Amino acid sequence: MGSGMSVHDETFDKLSSESGLSKKSIKSLYERFETLATHKDVALNERFMNDEDFKNIDELRKNPLGERLIEAFFAVADADNHRIYFKDFVRVIAHFRPIDKNNPHPWNSREAKLRFAFTMYDLNKSGTITKDEFTEILKRMIGANVSDAKVDSIAERTMRETDGDADGSITFQEFCQAMEKTDIEQKMSFRFLT
Repeated sequence: MGSGMSVHDETFDKLSSESGLSKKSIKSLYERFETLATHKDVALNERFMNDEDFKNIDELRKNPLGERLIEAFFAVADADNHRIYFKDFVRVIAHFRPIDKNNPHPWNSREAKLRFAFTMYDLNKSGTITKDEFTEILKRMIGANVSDAKVDSIAERTMRETDGDADGSITFQEFCQAMEKTDIEQKMSFRFLT
């Protein structure tokens, strides 16, 4: 007979090892994923989520940056086919695990969190952030509460302060330097309740 371990147990063990998340957290994420994923890849016999599945999540639908979060989710998962399988889902969620300084993990390192944040601003996926992209994100975040002139002024000042080589765009390196004193490790973390 077999070892008594199910395919899910083996998968959960592997994902736990790869992500740094507990097996219990992986199981909870799997249950959540199964309720969200409305599609199945018959060839792989695996469920997957697409853009529409993410747009149906209330928290993302109501978030002014929801679409950017969804796009960043697919970019980080490297899902060109716009399919997020469970392993991809775990990989991206692991970016939001608090950093354990005694047990560092590449998926939730400071650099990985900064890369995810940078992806949110890089609307055209060029590898840099332009003033127009920064302005667009600012408008989404603060909505109609602030005049366009004020938003433009904030974007202009931010570009001046952040664009070290004054070439009109912010590179990932410049972004990291600007975020040097920001506690991104905590701002981009949430604790799993399981």
